[in-house]
Amino acid sequence: MRFIDANVFIYAILKPRRPLSDREREIKERAKRILRRVNEGEEVATTVVHLSEVG
Repeated sequence: MRFIDANVFIYAILKPRRPLSDREREIKERAKRILRRVNEGEEVATTVVHLSEVG
């Protein structure tokens, strides 16, 4: 089982206020792919503390 850090949610979900660099765009796409896999059933773990960092 993998652990998901708060940054994965932040990169995948938040809309940027400025244009992203190529590297930032790639990080955002990777985060989206991770969340898609979770949505499709991949088992992961996180903590309430990490989720509170997102909100």
